[in-house]
Amino acid sequence: MNTDKALPSDEERDLLRSTVRRLLEASCSLESMETATERAGQATFARELNLSFVELGLNQLGTDPSEGGLQEALIVAEEIGRCGAPVPVCGAILANCLWSEHDGDTAHLLKEIHRGSSIAAFHFSHFDRDTNAGTVTLNGETVTGRLRHVEDAQAASHIIFAVDGRWACAELNQDSVSVTPLPGLAHPALAEVEFKNTVVTFFPAGATDGEQLQRIAKLFLAARALGAASRGFELVVDYAKERQQFGQAIGRFQAVQHKLADNMIRLESTRLTLMQAAEARDFGNPDWPVFADAAHAFASTALRQAALETHHIFGAIGYSEEHEAPHQFKRIHSDMVRLGGVASSREDLASYLLDSDNNMPDYDLGEAGNAFRRDIHQWLAEHWPPRDTETFLKSAQQRQLFQVTWPKEFGGVGASPMEQQAFLEECERAGVPHDIILPCEIQAHALMLFGSPEQQQTLLPKFAAGEMKVCLGYSEPDSGSDLASLKTTAVLEGDEWVINGQKIWTSLAEEANYMWLAARTDPDAVKPHAGISVFLVPMDTPGITVRPSMALYGKTFCQEFLDDVRVPKETLIGPVNGGWQVILAALATERIIMGGFVAQVREKFRFLLEAIRKDPEGLAANAWVRNKVGELAAEIEASRQLIMNATRISEAGGIPVYEASMSGVYNSELMERLGETALDILGNDAALHATTPGAIPGELEHMLRMSIMMVIGGGTNEIQRSLIAQRGLGLPR
Repeated sequence: MNTDKALPSDEERDLLRSTVRRLLEASCSLESMETATERAGQATFARELNLSFVELGLNQLGTDPSEGGLQEALIVAEEIGRCGAPVPVCGAILANCLWSEHDGDTAHLLKEIHRGSSIAAFHFSHFDRDTNAGTVTLNGETVTGRLRHVEDAQAASHIIFAVDGRWACAELNQDSVSVTPLPGLAHPALAEVEFKNTVVTFFPAGATDGEQLQRIAKLFLAARALGAASRGFELVVDYAKERQQFGQAIGRFQAVQHKLADNMIRLESTRLTLMQAAEARDFGNPDWPVFADAAHAFASTALRQAALETHHIFGAIGYSEEHEAPHQFKRIHSDMVRLGGVASSREDLASYLLDSDNNMPDYDLGEAGNAFRRDIHQWLAEHWPPRDTETFLKSAQQRQLFQVTWPKEFGGVGASPMEQQAFLEECERAGVPHDIILPCEIQAHALMLFGSPEQQQTLLPKFAAGEMKVCLGYSEPDSGSDLASLKTTAVLEGDEWVINGQKIWTSLAEEANYMWLAARTDPDAVKPHAGISVFLVPMDTPGITVRPSMALYGKTFCQEFLDDVRVPKETLIGPVNGGWQVILAALATERIIMGGFVAQVREKFRFLLEAIRKDPEGLAANAWVRNKVGELAAEIEASRQLIMNATRISEAGGIPVYEASMSGVYNSELMERLGETALDILGNDAALHATTPGAIPGELEHMLRMSIMMVIGGGTNEIQRSLIAQRGLGLPR
């Protein structure tokens, strides 16, 4: 690519999307396409659509990323899939990518394609990972054989295909060529092209080899399937808001909300991973093939499941061919099994990770983020693991590592969200526990927003010095995720608050010297959450009884009984009855910390890979193991993209409310799947405690135990799915 030129901006891509959508919506509704194909025939209609793309220069995408690269090509593919349009543009884009630097015969062919006088179908022949793709043999200047599953063959004038390490082109109107439709899920139907001593023209290998070009084709197909799935999703969300059953909209039912929330996660993850892969190629990132394999592997299962769930919610109304849903269903499934489907992309990921001792590549976090990552990596290499914890804490304090996420006006580093992400990733890579490096992160940020000047001056320096341990006093026996129903009371008597109640499921309460406690201060509030206040209560206050028990993840899990606990008025954080805003601010900070848990999954996956590599003739060569490794790699990439999306929203000054919930839901359940898969692959040794002789390094069994806390802590994933459905999709409460 020409690195001297800037790539198109987001605004230009938005304009491209809206332009293509308007063009296709004008002629490609389900009814208009049926009318057009009845009037002129399917191939003629496809050629007419191609000419409209020629007028906009859309069949030149991929020639020069500065004018329109893979990112723009995927936007076009997504819009084609959304409208179900039979536009024969895929071959043109692949030809552009293959011969991005062209002259002679290739220049002539591309010129014909760009002006619309020729339409190219494309086939990978021996590069195709589908074992039933067909083959051709070369005899001088002619070829004989069959190529199966060819797209656009009925509308095309030429077909470009691989033969004996070269690329050949044949005109399809020769007597020695026959084109036979292969009816099935694909629409228009794929075809079989048969050659009988057919004259061909040979072209140079091009700037992109067959394996990489096939990845581009897979991304195009995945983007087209994404467009179809997204359109179906839009329709079914609207349907869920309107369809009445049992006296209410079905979108109120939790089962429907959770299905739609899961589909939203699937679709957004697919979109993010596809665009990440395309951006990496457009910028010339040598790791782009890994991102492409992960994007296609993830999309292959996510989009097909999304199509199934869409039909489940539509019920019988979406089963008629008069509805769009059946056409989207067929498009998604036909596109995602092409070119070897999910199995080939998972195998490519497994080969990269197991056969070459690689790990998933780092992300580009921008100039500042990358520099900060290198800086933190070097510091941790020198200081972790420490000779003793006290020495490490002093060094961390001098480096302001307890204040990385703090604004500068409060004495912090003022790191950007991208820099914070870099910090969390490096801490996870080094194995620094969260409770050491981010001991009071949630409370510190809430104090910055709601604390009095006196509280800020007194408490923030102690937080910065790592001198305070604070536990969260939110949950109660009858109030878990439904925090607004809490019953612990705080009554003001003179200059003291008198607190009575019980807290439960509190981590490390017996070690903490303070509790960040939510209590009801107005029992008569019309809205339950309006009568809650937050206090910072010293744990040595008379009347507090702590009853610890061991939790599944290996640390204490306490109950606290508060009997006439008297604390000064100054322990109130924020206004009386204004605790809900304080709690929400604390949850916003918790979203930042989530990035560390995404990085943790990536690091645990690295330990799993290392254990598999130690058995190259057994585990590393086992087909099932390799498939699972590829599957997990793709899911980790999707999880990383979700947290990166939330980070980018924060970087732009926004608040990733439901986007952060999407990341949390997906990553916590991925943590469960990774732990379970590690046991399936490694067996008993992966079930041993880290201190047991012969245990697999990396504490994989501990991650599995901890995953349960990640799924239920801070509001269960079921609650988060409801939030995604209601906040992200506008479904009724």
